[in-house]
Amino acid sequence: MSFAPSDQAGDLRRLVEAQRREVRQNGGAAGPRTLAVLSGKGGVGKSNLALALSCALADQGKRVVLLDADLGMANIDILCGISARFNLSHVVDGSRRLDDVLVPLEERLDILPGGAGLKEMADLDDAELAGVIDALGLLEDRADIVVLDTGAGIHKGVLAFALAADTTVLVTTPEPTSVRDAYGVIKSIGGVAEERELLLVVNMAASEREAREVADRIVMAAKQFLGRAPVYLGCVLRDETVGRAVRLRRSFYRLFPAAPAGACVRRLVDGLLGLWGGNREPSFAPKGFKAFFLRLSRAFFMEK
Repeated sequence: MSFAPSDQAGDLRRLVEAQRREVRQNGGAAGPRTLAVLSGKGGVGKSNLALALSCALADQGKRVVLLDADLGMANIDILCGISARFNLSHVVDGSRRLDDVLVPLEERLDILPGGAGLKEMADLDDAELAGVIDALGLLEDRADIVVLDTGAGIHKGVLAFALAADTTVLVTTPEPTSVRDAYGVIKSIGGVAEERELLLVVNMAASEREAREVADRIVMAAKQFLGRAPVYLGCVLRDETVGRAVRLRRSFYRLFPAAPAGACVRRLVDGLLGLWGGNREPSFAPKGFKAFFLRLSRAFFMEK
């Protein structure tokens, strides 16, 4: 199924106006911020980082929902040591409520298994999509931040999240193939996502100096050839405790908070919270979870 551009624009305008009314009525609260974590290449530690960021944000008093949005190789449940009976597809088909699908991991942090439900949403008609978005609206009051652990690569199932989320964190490592693929993600996103916040994290770096050199190469190339570049958020140093935590099916941030990788994640979260508020107005205000899902559906439709 596909929508004409005018239909998409009309839907978005109606949603934006409805949200503006909600913001005015709620004293400025616009709903949860959506943060997509993606990579151009697999094996760069993206899911581990998404889980660690979620834990660290929860430690800062934020109510966080971590959505496993990898359409091909969902693995947050393995990293967390949980077994989920249901996933988002059960909300899409109406057999379960959102409360039945959410898995509490710890205080202020829930896991939302995505499964095939995200892909199935792209095939819904107007009425069905509206019903699912309303069902997911519970997160508007339940979460401050929704972290989306997406897949790797530049196919539409990954890039759709970068186009829909308020903030996107692009993860790379110093390996040349990872750097090349990270640049490919920036190129594929192009100018479509200019109104979104695009951040860069260098994972598994041998040192902060190495991470900065990698980030500078990506940023300079993107500025020169693409006219748009990510903002360097920071790095996570190579740390053997990460692999140990994976084998134990726990977050490295929780098992080894004093290790170098854990300290790096805390600095990343400090940087995020500074960008989102701090002592100044945030550059990119959150649009809310319902708006995210409408944008996500539209991003899928644009490729059909």
